[in-house]
Amino acid sequence: MNRLQKYLFDTLGIEILIEAFPQSNLKRLPFFLRGMYRFQKTQLFNREIILLQQNENEYLTADQYLKQVRQIEETCNLPVVLVLEPIEAYNRKRLIKKQVAFIIPGKQMFIPQLLIDLKEFRYATKKKQDTVQPAAQCLLFYHLLKENVEAMNFKMIAERINYTQMTITRAAIDLAEREICVIEGRKDKRLLFNADKRTIWAKAQPFLQNPVKRKIYIDENFEDNLMYKGGYSALAYYTNIAGNANECFAIAKTDYLFLKKNQRIRINNIEGRFCIEIWKYPPGILAENKIVDPLSLYLTLKDEKDERVEMELEKMIERLW
Repeated sequence: MNRLQKYLFDTLGIEILIEAFPQSNLKRLPFFLRGMYRFQKTQLFNREIILLQQNENEYLTADQYLKQVRQIEETCNLPVVLVLEPIEAYNRKRLIKKQVAFIIPGKQMFIPQLLIDLKEFRYATKKKQDTVQPAAQCLLFYHLLKENVEAMNFKMIAERINYTQMTITRAAIDLAEREICVIEGRKDKRLLFNADKRTIWAKAQPFLQNPVKRKIYIDENFEDNLMYKGGYSALAYYTNIAGNANECFAIAKTDYLFLKKNQRIRINNIEGRFCIEIWKYPPGILAENKIVDPLSLYLTLKDEKDERVEMELEKMIERLW
């Protein structure tokens, strides 16, 4: 079951079968339209519809979508529904105003031909998470610690921090929805933060999460090139707090799974000498000198019940601004 099928099942309680739309039925369409979209078909409430998904992640204007959808509907004599990746709220409103049917899996659905509107379904959209996505947090910290990203478009940011452009788009939307930044531009989108770094950090804090997914312990033979000092080992570098007996290292979840799959890491959670933090985003993107960044480190230790640690963490953050 793909994302679209799961979303429709969770929202409408129906299971749908998605099939490729016959190419023979598309011959009367312009070549550029046939190449721009992936054409599929399904049935909703006993009504056959065409599902249209762009091959390239380029958002068109509501008027452009309307013109193309009408042309396809007139040619194929079937209602057309766009299947889109997440887009800004104002662009969704424009599509609704133009009566362009669309589904954004996990986010929103508007199909006026079938009298389906987001407002009619209590569970049509997911409740906004209390925290930003890990990629959004990583992007924010990259801006605060490494390099101003306001001059970069999404493609440049993706190349710089080694995420896909779609992941950066979702991360940017996540930050914008919490009013941490705004997104400017249509085709060539960019981020604008409109505040100094101290203010951005303060504004973002309620939405930030501990990057550590879980902790394990190992004895030896860890892959040093994939790990970065974290926990109290990193705190000892940034502050006057001494490290503890178990050295601590951070590793990206994907790197940990790779080592585990290839049996290159042995877990000993009882007497292991090294503490390994498995992170939700790659610590290496933000690390310096093989040591995790101070903002992520702060989030991993801020709930420690030690007044001296709390005080040193605050001093560490203050020195950044």
